[in-house]
Amino acid sequence: MNKRFLTVILLIFATSLNVNAQTLSSAQVKNQIAKQLTENYKKMTNADIEVKIPATPFAQLQLPDGNVTYKITQGGDKIVARDIKRVDIYVNGAFVKNINLPTQTAVYKDVLIAADYINREQAITRETTMIKKIDVSQKMDYVLSENVLSKEMSAKKAFQKGEIIDKRFVKMRPDVARNEEVRVFFVSNGSVMISINGTALADGMTGDYINVENKNYKKVYTGKVIGENKILVNI
Repeated sequence: MNKRFLTVILLIFATSLNVNAQTLSSAQVKNQIAKQLTENYKKMTNADIEVKIPATPFAQLQLPDGNVTYKITQGGDKIVARDIKRVDIYVNGAFVKNINLPTQTAVYKDVLIAADYINREQAITRETTMIKKIDVSQKMDYVLSENVLSKEMSAKKAFQKGEIIDKRFVKMRPDVARNEEVRVFFVSNGSVMISINGTALADGMTGDYINVENKNYKKVYTGKVIGENKILVNI
């Protein structure tokens, strides 16, 4: 076969293969995944979220032509400062491939920090603290907001100036105290169905989940502390 003719055939074949293909850059993929993760995280918190994908294992991604969608199949349901997310890629609803991407997530919230050095056992008050919007991704579950300043609090350790007030090292009167009587509200589909008296089986602050016992029915429920001596149980 004539070499020139063969070359033309090969070029035509290669061109036909690329007609139904598309190329996505690393930046395009990173932007889409970061946007999707940010939207997921905003359903979990009212904080300001910033997601970055520092690198991808490819410079370009070759995919069939069509509508590209991404499904985060591992790691998308929790906020972690540094993580590896597994992502499935679909084109026109059909699975094409999966990739693993490193992510960096910052979570900015207005939280209590030490306005100056706070000694151990010293009272934590409005005068000894300040509110600052800061990245709390490493301590999301342990930060405190301004509304706790109405409570009586003291430091269980020394805090340096500018340090986040970590609630694990703060002594404060709980909203619900162990063995105290509480009011338990049972909620279904957002509506309160019934409320009963119960006994708290652990200390808890607003937002914490604790067990509460109803001695009349001899049953133990797990509920969320929603205020002083108030527990919400979803049924």
